[in-house]
Amino acid sequence: MSWIPINEVPIYTPQRRRRLVVIGAGLAGLMIAHKVQHEFRVEDSIDLVIYEKNEDVGGTWYETRYLGAGLDVPSHVYTFRFAPNPNWSKFHVEREEVWNYIRETTTKFELDKHVEFKRKVVAAEWNGELGKWRVTTENTATREQSQELADIVVDCSGLLNKWRWPEIAGRENFKGHMVHSARWDEKHSYAGENVCIIGNGASGIQLLPQLVEATGGNKTVVNLIRNPTWILENFGLEFTPDGHNFTFSEEEKQKFRDQPQVHRQYRHDLELSSNKRFPGLHKDSPEQEALRIKVTESMKQRLGYDESLIAKLIPNYHVGCRKATPGMGYLECFASGRADVVIGRIARFTETGIVLEDGQELDFDAIICATGFDTSFDPTWKLTGLDGVELAGLWKEYGGAYAYFGVVLPQMPNYFIVNGPNAAAGHALILTGMATAVDYIFEWVLKLSRESIRSMVVKEKAIHDYNVYTQEFLKRMVWSDGGCGSWYKAGGAEGRVSALYGGSMLHYMEMMSKIRGEDFELEYDSANMFGFLGNGYSTLEARIRDEPDVDLAYYVR
Repeated sequence: MSWIPINEVPIYTPQRRRRLVVIGAGLAGLMIAHKVQHEFRVEDSIDLVIYEKNEDVGGTWYETRYLGAGLDVPSHVYTFRFAPNPNWSKFHVEREEVWNYIRETTTKFELDKHVEFKRKVVAAEWNGELGKWRVTTENTATREQSQELADIVVDCSGLLNKWRWPEIAGRENFKGHMVHSARWDEKHSYAGENVCIIGNGASGIQLLPQLVEATGGNKTVVNLIRNPTWILENFGLEFTPDGHNFTFSEEEKQKFRDQPQVHRQYRHDLELSSNKRFPGLHKDSPEQEALRIKVTESMKQRLGYDESLIAKLIPNYHVGCRKATPGMGYLECFASGRADVVIGRIARFTETGIVLEDGQELDFDAIICATGFDTSFDPTWKLTGLDGVELAGLWKEYGGAYAYFGVVLPQMPNYFIVNGPNAAAGHALILTGMATAVDYIFEWVLKLSRESIRSMVVKEKAIHDYNVYTQEFLKRMVWSDGGCGSWYKAGGAEGRVSALYGGSMLHYMEMMSKIRGEDFELEYDSANMFGFLGNGYSTLEARIRDEPDVDLAYYVR
């Protein structure tokens, strides 16, 4: 029976408050806070809490402290959409300035109003009878646990969050100083030490020039890698005076402050440049070939045309198969003889250093493991969805992580993730993809609230068909190149691409601009799904009492 009495409220009026649990107060979590508190002003109907395991906001920018950590994209496009920053000191700024921007923006908009710090999520279990999530959290200091019910959960914990030691025997045997780049020891001095950096991802590349300086040049820094990687010139090279990072003058910053339209145009042009790069990520495109020729010549030049270094450090796979990283100063350290590169696989650690699989023994005073993160997408908490299905088991059966457009997980009602499997994270600017995902997720939050929807879950056919089509498309992209292993893939060099979206950033934005309701199963709070129609009046008409001049003919053009 679907008869219900008339709801004596205007259309889309929420009938109850929804508890929204957000996991993580990094950039994405703070974007959601801004939507609740400022953009949509729905604190009366959305009961928001953000659980953050650290003592402050910022996510990876709070945690990352290694020497040389900073942006590898132009600073002026690494901002919240609602808070452009005319005051960046450099084209590429260091980590501390990024975190200060996040902290200052948080304070300005009171985005930590609903954040509970030093509390981490340890479990989330869907209760079908209640139509809610039972979320278990833990105080990181006292280990005291508590539970609550949530209508909606959004995972904003980030992919590069669970750092990991290399899975190599004997790590505990090493008697020198060993540290992971994601857990940097700011008190240790490397002056006069013989140092090894394991890995040539973004952190290893940024670290090397800094450690060369920190050691004082008395002993050589060794970068131990398994395979070479493409080292780019700065992103946005055409916006720099000489292809290098530079400091903005006080006059330039003042102009950005005084003339917001000039600042907006500058940011627009940076984004435009980034969005034009997508054709170069197709395997057999002329743009990819041109990019390869250009980057190869640039690397040769920066290596001083040293044939030995060229053979070791220039890859033979497509540019972009692994995350291509700007690394000003990295190649120059090898060319100048202030650093050595060793290619090989580690057999084991010893008390004094490392033994390679070829038998070579290397001794060091300090070893830095720039070996990255667990990129399986598995949450650090136990996640249990419909009928007791565990996400970890579901993904294991599939052969790795999968999702619906990087934001909705299979068999997990009212649960969303930012930068999930096959998200738009490697195409252009990551904050653009992140903001697009948050926009989409919040549209669902509003829809659930305003239309009295108890639960939504993506249909199995929809998520299956989407992933089949996506993997077919990704075969034409450089990320699927079997010649290189990267965290973009599940299951090694020959595995399927599980981290990146099958299309351009603009394609993703267009796709995510609307909810495809036909892809979801919905359950409603009411016996009649149209109860949200209310008393026949629009939300606009309901404002007349408080706003007599409201325009009831707004649609006339």
